[in-house]
Amino acid sequence: MTAKRTWDILIIGGASGSGKTCVSRPLAQLYGVDLVRVDDFQILLETLITPEMIPTLHYWKIEPNWRNQSVEWVVERLIGVSYAWMAGLQAVIKDRLEENLPMILEGDFIHPELAVSLNNPRIKTIFIHEPSREQILQNYRAREGKEQAHRADVSHAFGNWLKVRCTEFGIPVIESRPWDDVVERVVAIL
Repeated sequence: MTAKRTWDILIIGGASGSGKTCVSRPLAQLYGVDLVRVDDFQILLETLITPEMIPTLHYWKIEPNWRNQSVEWVVERLIGVSYAWMAGLQAVIKDRLEENLPMILEGDFIHPELAVSLNNPRIKTIFIHEPSREQILQNYRAREGKEQAHRADVSHAFGNWLKVRCTEFGIPVIESRPWDDVVERVVAIL
């Protein structure tokens, strides 16, 4: 049996390593809707569109020295990339609404302004936030099996930026821990 929902599109954003996918999967099962990952669009677009056409989409591959840049510098690039994704994500969401195909859309490159730009009662948005840099580092270790200190620093800073922007826009932000009840906390907000 699927849970009753008051939305057709649920957008779940947050920084890398914050727990979005761990929240999104059980929610998609609970509500009986598709789970669509922005990461899949990224792979598709990077394959079909050259860096010369849209350099922003290929940033992490065409700028091999990004790991040597300051955290602030990389966060600015993340903000730019997430802003560049907005028009495409708006189109996907509008198509899903027109076709009456409910979904959860989750990903790193979801800018908080996306939810504000859509302003539709059929769409709900929640951001997942992990306040601990050390926990993000542990999440990367568990998921990818390697140490990624700079990436964790960037994700932590980007997550904090997202939280501030969401607060400004009135978008709910849920801390990912404690893990054992994060899905229930998201459901309570919905």
